[in-house]
Amino acid sequence: MDNINIIYMNMPCKIKGYVAYNTADDYYTIVLNSRLSFSQNQQTFEHEMKHIKNGDFFSDANINLIENYSH
Repeated sequence: MDNINIIYMNMPCKIKGYVAYNTADDYYTIVLNSRLSFSQNQQTFEHEMKHIKNGDFFSDANINLIENYSH
């Protein structure tokens, strides 16, 4: 996918990362925690990619249900 940007941000360690979607540009940004290890960021990246591939941004399901399903 060529509409994905990955950035690293200094966040509290309890936040591993997240993905945001820009509807106007059809563009995803995956934000990974720069304070965590390469291995943890790799796992978080794969988790966020699942959300993108599963179309979770276009789902009417509750976010807690989506997260429970993805784990």
